[in-house]
Amino acid sequence: MRRAACLSMLLTVTLGACSMAPYDPGSVEQADFTERSVHFSSGNITVRAAVPGDAEAESLLGIDVYDRGIQPVWVEVRNDNDTPARVVISSIDPKYFPPAEVAWFFRKRFSNEGWLDLEAHLIDLALPRRVGPGETVSGLVFTNLSPGTKSFNLDVYRGSLPPRYEQFTFFLRVPGFVPDYTQVRFEELYGEHERVSVTSEALPSALANFGCCSRNAEGTKRGRPVNLYIVAEPAVLLRTLLRAGWVESSAGATTVDPDSVHYLFGRPADGAFRKPRDGTTDRSELGIWKTPVLVDGKALWAAQVRHAIGRRFPLGERLFGVRLDPDTNEGRNYVLQTFWYAQALEQWGFAPTGQFVSEADPAIGLADDPWFSRDDFNAVMWLSDQPVPMNETRIQEWTPPATVTGPDS
Repeated sequence: MRRAACLSMLLTVTLGACSMAPYDPGSVEQADFTERSVHFSSGNITVRAAVPGDAEAESLLGIDVYDRGIQPVWVEVRNDNDTPARVVISSIDPKYFPPAEVAWFFRKRFSNEGWLDLEAHLIDLALPRRVGPGETVSGLVFTNLSPGTKSFNLDVYRGSLPPRYEQFTFFLRVPGFVPDYTQVRFEELYGEHERVSVTSEALPSALANFGCCSRNAEGTKRGRPVNLYIVAEPAVLLRTLLRAGWVESSAGATTVDPDSVHYLFGRPADGAFRKPRDGTTDRSELGIWKTPVLVDGKALWAAQVRHAIGRRFPLGERLFGVRLDPDTNEGRNYVLQTFWYAQALEQWGFAPTGQFVSEADPAIGLADDPWFSRDDFNAVMWLSDQPVPMNETRIQEWTPPATVTGPDS
């Protein structure tokens, strides 16, 4: 009993000391993350933005906001107009955290005075909404944490008559996260004799040389369909994926079906992007490979989407394994729709393969997972580096070949 009383007293003293801690913040002037900021100008509005990494944010704020799922974004806005401008904070993240809410999350780590000092400091660091004529303002927006490259839009309304707004799109690297595709030497993937140039009209014939599906590492077992092809330069492809809500994977991360690694062109995917579903283990994974083909001078990428379904909690997956959606057309169409709604789709078409796998007689993937294809098409998408209204996306049509049953490879 005496030992228990001592432990209780020690715990009380320790907790009391923690609760009485003062607040000692850093300052933006001491931070160096602003040196890697990216800037854009439009309509006499200049915007700079940068994202402090985990350690930088903790040094600046005196609290570990990353651990709480909060990621600060630093923004500077200069208004060179003779009328005021207004920053739309919610354009960066519709679910952003107000400064006082962030302080409330960490209130128990400080004394009451320390908590109020924290709140005042975060409010003082927040990005102002109004930018007067000839004025420059800067500050933080507390957004939801997203791994990998931070992508967001920033809208600034100008007080002219009639009112108008400027939109700026940012893709910012965050320290401490290494995307898997950055470890690939794309320029060394193919020799000069392996590269092929084709026109859009001849593309279906080139796709037929790739075979229908991924393989295992030895090439002895067929995986699942590779039924998505993307025509785009690398930077445009990356920006489209991020704008469409696909999340980068870190180098060395496991795949959505960890018991199997899908190979194409003799190698695993050059990059993997994911779309999680809140509250469950359901998520889609998009594996992407650079092909040796150029289409009208632009790079061609092959892609395979796999959708994990049916487990509400991670424990269920650990006990019973990952179940993949057997309908491979559903995932293909979903990816196409995400690009279309992101207004990145310049042109698209369904390239006929002449092959299909019926639901009544499904094929079997690498992890003994069944799959089928309701039609015999590959989706081909041309991406644009400028926004394309959905009703202006063009459609590419090809002549279908004779249809056969079952994949040939």
